[in-house]
Amino acid sequence: MSREPKQMNNPEPDRSGLPRGKVLRYVLVWFIFLEVMIILAGIGWMIFMLREEAEEPILDEDMTIAYEELTEPEIDLDLLKPKIEKQLLTVNPYSRPGDKIDGVKYIVIHYLANPGTSAQQNRDYFESLMDLKDTYMSANYIVGLDGEILQCVPDDEIAYASNNENHESISIENCHMDSSGKFTDATYVSLVRLTAYLSEYYEIPRERIIRHYDVTGKLCPKYFVLHEDKWEQFLDDVIDLREDYHKEAESRIEADPISSELDVLIMETEPL
Repeated sequence: MSREPKQMNNPEPDRSGLPRGKVLRYVLVWFIFLEVMIILAGIGWMIFMLREEAEEPILDEDMTIAYEELTEPEIDLDLLKPKIEKQLLTVNPYSRPGDKIDGVKYIVIHYLANPGTSAQQNRDYFESLMDLKDTYMSANYIVGLDGEILQCVPDDEIAYASNNENHESISIENCHMDSSGKFTDATYVSLVRLTAYLSEYYEIPRERIIRHYDVTGKLCPKYFVLHEDKWEQFLDDVIDLREDYHKEAESRIEADPISSELDVLIMETEPL
């Protein structure tokens, strides 16, 4: 009696020719592999973002430091500014018309030609012109016999002092004791400092600090016209004070109200 050979129960192959069990295992392995890669990619991205956030403050700090190193130090003009008492004139046609200037091109130095009078007396005279109505006269500043400084007209307004340069200048009148026109030591020191401050503030070079004489030929300020060497010395003192101010300001040394070096220079300014 013959027996038919027993058929083996082999898995049915899929279209790839592989048994279905093996295909499922391959799919499962690839699925797990992809899951692991996605998880690793996510972890990597999180680590990258955390590092970026941690580095941001350091980068900002470095940039701030670099910016500060390239920025010029601020210069405090109060180190140079003298004490100025504002006593502005009433707006009127004779001493303070209230008209704006075109800009500050010159600083013009004057003397009052009124020996022995004070800054206050001359300021009050300018004020009285609106009632007297007999002349046109004033100045932006008056420096007194004791070195006091009065401001009569704002810097950006016309003062009647420098003729055809009124529209582009600041005028400084100065008191004096006698007909020689020579200033007291206190007047001279305050004039140097006021001129240094104004010329620094408005960026006026040495050649545009002038005398009334240089505008009209008038003998004003008398002592500086008759003694050209004293005028040049005055200009030297103004520029020296400005240069010393720059050194002091740039070194950022605190001063109250002005640094020791500037004090020394002001005290050592040789009177005329």
